[in-house]
Amino acid sequence: MGRKKGPDKNKIAKIIRVLRKNPKGLWIREIARQTGLSKSTTHRYVTEYLQNQVDEITNVNDLVKFVKLK
Repeated sequence: MGRKKGPDKNKIAKIIRVLRKNPKGLWIREIARQTGLSKSTTHRYVTEYLQNQVDEITNVNDLVKFVKLK
């Protein structure tokens, strides 16, 4: 068997829910903490699957990302 290809809609919903509660935006690590997802999963979902729905503001040599809904 194996894992299903493509994004997990539940993970996307969790990220969007957290961002809606925080309209000024959050750091990737804080989104991860509030959703219970790993930082790498959160980053991947924001950059790959939510790129048209969020604004990314990069800080600290591209290592820390601040994200808010458009």
